[in-house]
Amino acid sequence: MSFNQEQDPLGLLLSRTYLAYKKKASHLLQDYNITPEQFGVLNNLVVHVGISQKALAELFSKDQTSIGKTIDRLENKKLITRTVDPADRRAVLLHLTAQGQALIATTQPIMKEVDDEINSLFPPEQVKQFIATINQLFDHLSR
Repeated sequence: MSFNQEQDPLGLLLSRTYLAYKKKASHLLQDYNITPEQFGVLNNLVVHVGISQKALAELFSKDQTSIGKTIDRLENKKLITRTVDPADRRAVLLHLTAQGQALIATTQPIMKEVDDEINSLFPPEQVKQFIATINQLFDHLSR
């Protein structure tokens, strides 16, 4: 089903596209017992080692309570640990466990295939422009 610019709001297209992506990602990650959101957290902990829960919430544009529930699930699965920041005892720092590192090493290539598949639909310059447009839209809506 295609998007009709005259009948459908842009938000509907964005939502539908995200849901289709999430459905595909969920299917690919189900054997690893993690959700796309949990993958996103784990993946970000590779890049942002020792990030605070607050900073991670900001990165995901979520409140700390919502991201905290995801972190709780990952901690219960022994994929991440929380430690108190020695520089600020109010802050909690997040790290991957060895099990979390192994899982993300296995799942990153799977999720990269999804991104590569999407990117292959368009010329590289169009992909670059699309990403710039999405970032511009996000920045505008986040004000």
